[in-house]
Amino acid sequence: MKLWGKSFQIAATYIGTIVGAGFASGQEILAFFTSYGHWGTLGILLSTILFVWLGYKMMWLSSCMKTPSYESFNQRLFGPTIGRAINLLVFLTLFGVTTVMLAGAGSVLEEQFQLPYVAGTSLTALFGYFVLRQGLERLLAVNSVVVPTMLLFSCLILFTGQAESPLPVTAPTTYTFLWKAVLYVSFNLAMAQSVLIPIGCTIRERLVLKRAAVIGGGSLGLLLMIAHAAMLANWDDVRLMDIPIVYITDQWNDWLQLFFVFVLYSEIFTTLISNVFGITQQLRELLPISEQRIYTALFLASFLFCLVGYSQLLLFLYPLFGYLGLATMVRISLPQRLYR
Repeated sequence: MKLWGKSFQIAATYIGTIVGAGFASGQEILAFFTSYGHWGTLGILLSTILFVWLGYKMMWLSSCMKTPSYESFNQRLFGPTIGRAINLLVFLTLFGVTTVMLAGAGSVLEEQFQLPYVAGTSLTALFGYFVLRQGLERLLAVNSVVVPTMLLFSCLILFTGQAESPLPVTAPTTYTFLWKAVLYVSFNLAMAQSVLIPIGCTIRERLVLKRAAVIGGGSLGLLLMIAHAAMLANWDDVRLMDIPIVYITDQWNDWLQLFFVFVLYSEIFTTLISNVFGITQQLRELLPISEQRIYTALFLASFLFCLVGYSQLLLFLYPLFGYLGLATMVRISLPQRLYR
C-alpha cells in the first residue's frame, strides 16, 4: 500500500509539472488538438501513450544511471559536448518558463483580487520558496493536493458541458494532427525532465515508477480529452478566444468561477516550483552553493525579469525546446543497455 501511495505522489508531480497556464486556459489544447476537429481526439490518444511510455523510460533510465539532475542525465545520453549545449538550452528555457509562470500568477491575483502585480508576484515567490525549502517530499505533497482539484475541475466541465459538436466527421486531408501530438509530448516531456529525472534517481522500485507513469500519463490524457470535448462542443464560440475555457466556465455561478481561479493559479504554481526545483538540482552539480541560496537567486532573478519583460525570448525558445525534446525522445527510446 505504501508503494501505491508513492506511485500516486510521483504521478501527481508528473501531472503538475506539465500542466500550466496554457493547459488551464485551454489554449494549448485548442492549438495542438481541437483545431484539428474530431481527429484531434486521435492525437490525444497518441499523446497519452507517449506520456506513459516515455515518462516511464525517462525515470527508469535515471534510476539505472543514478543521475540526480538533467545535467548529468543529458551528458550521459548525448556525451559531454552535445550534452552541455543541450543543458544550456534546457536551463534557459526552464528559466524563461519559470519567469512567465511567476508573471502569470501575479496577473491572476491582480485581475481576480485587485492585488497589485508586484505584490502578487512577490507573495507567489515567497510561497514557492517556502515549499521548496521543505525538499522533494513537500513538492510531492503539494502536487498530491493540487492535482485532484484539477481532476475535479475537469469533471465539472464534463458534466456541465454539451455533448455534441457542430463539426462534421470527415476524412482527414492531412495527418498533421499526429505530428502536432508528437511535438506536444516532446515539448512537455523535455520540460518534465527537470523533475522526473531527480525523482527517478531517488526511487529504486521499478514497479513504483511504472505505476506512476501509467497513472500520470493516463490522467494527462483524461484531462486533455475532457477539455478537448468541451471546446469541440463549443467550437464556434471558442475557436478565436485567447482563453477558451473561460467561455465554458462563464456558465457557472460565482463560487465555481472562484474555484476555476484557484485551479488556474494552482496549475501555474506547480509548474513554477517544479521548474525551480529542476534548475536547482542542475546548478548544485556545477556550483558549491546551498539549495536555499539557489532558490533565493532564481526567484529574485525571475521576479526582476517579470518587471522587464521576457516574452520575445520565450517566443524564440519555446519552438526550439520542442524540437530539442524530439532528440531526447529518440534517445530514451533506444535500448537501455546503451546507457548503463
